[in-house]
Amino acid sequence: MATWIKCTDTKHEVVYINLDNAVTVTRNDVADRIAERGTVISFMGGEQIYIVVNEQPEEIIKPKL
Repeated sequence: MATWIKCTDTKHEVVYINLDNAVTVTRNDVADRIAERGTVISFMGGEQIYIVVNEQPEEIIKPKL
């Protein structure tokens, strides 16, 4: 079963993300390669496929019991 989570993007809009398709979840505080600050969730397909959300990585990857 897919692992969908509810997040908020940098425009404060709700987005739903399937974590089963995510490759990395990292914090971008310095805004070096991506202009937006926040948590970057990258997906398979190259560096151009990602979304930046406001939630911390720990909030995103912690298991929901």
